[in-house]
Amino acid sequence: MKKIVTIHQPETFPWLGFFNKMMLCDEYILLDDVQFRKNYFQNRNQFLTKQGPIYLTVPVDFKNYKLIKDIKIKYNEKWQQKHLNTIKQNYSKSPYFNQHINFFELFYAKKYELLIDFNIEIINYIREVLGINVPIKRLSEMGTFNTSSSDLLLEICKSSNATVYLSGRDGKNYLDETIFKDENIDVVYHSFEHPIYNQFNSNEFVPYISTFDLLFNYDREEAKNIIINGGRFCES
Repeated sequence: MKKIVTIHQPETFPWLGFFNKMMLCDEYILLDDVQFRKNYFQNRNQFLTKQGPIYLTVPVDFKNYKLIKDIKIKYNEKWQQKHLNTIKQNYSKSPYFNQHINFFELFYAKKYELLIDFNIEIINYIREVLGINVPIKRLSEMGTFNTSSSDLLLEICKSSNATVYLSGRDGKNYLDETIFKDENIDVVYHSFEHPIYNQFNSNEFVPYISTFDLLFNYDREEAKNIIINGGRFCES
C-alpha cells in the first residue's frame, strides 16, 4: 500500500507551501529534534502592514538550548500584545478577520514555555480551518535516531513505513536518492507555484508570508482551493 511521508521543521505562522505539502502526503513529521536555526522561520514570519510586510518574531532563548524541541520562549518584553495589536491594526477591515480574531486573542493570552508548543498550536488551528486531517508526528516522540542528513530522513521514512518520501524542493541539492532506492522508497520533490490572490491591504501582491494573510482575505473553502492548486509532485 502506498504511503507518502514528508518531513519538515515546525515553523511559526507557516506560509502556504507548508500546508500544501501537508495536503499532498499521508503523514507529516515535524523535525523538532534537530538544531534550531537563528533568524529563520522557526520563530518568525511575515504579515502585511500598510507599509509592507513585517516580521512578527517570537523572542527565544537559543543560547542555552540548541534543539528545536528545547527552545524556550522569552517573556521579558510585551511582545504578545505587540503582535496582537499589529494584526488588529492591519487586518481588522479584511473580509474574514472576525472569523479568526477570537483565536488570536485567546492564543496570545497564554504563555507557552516552549516554542514548539506555540508553533504546533498555530499549525493545528490552520489545519482545522482548512480541513486537513493528515496525521502529524513530532520526531522527538518517535524514538532516538543516531544519524543525520539523508540517513536521518531515510530512517524516519522507514520508521513510518513510507513507500514514498516527499522532499522539499531544495532536497535536490543534498539528498542521496540511492539509499532510498535501496530500501524501495521512491523520492519525489515538492513543487509549489505561489498563487496570487487579492490582498485587501496591498496594491501589489506580496508572496511568501503567513497563511493567515490568505485566511483573512478568503473563506476556508476558497483558501483551501487556492493552496491546493499551487502544488504538485516533481520527480526531479
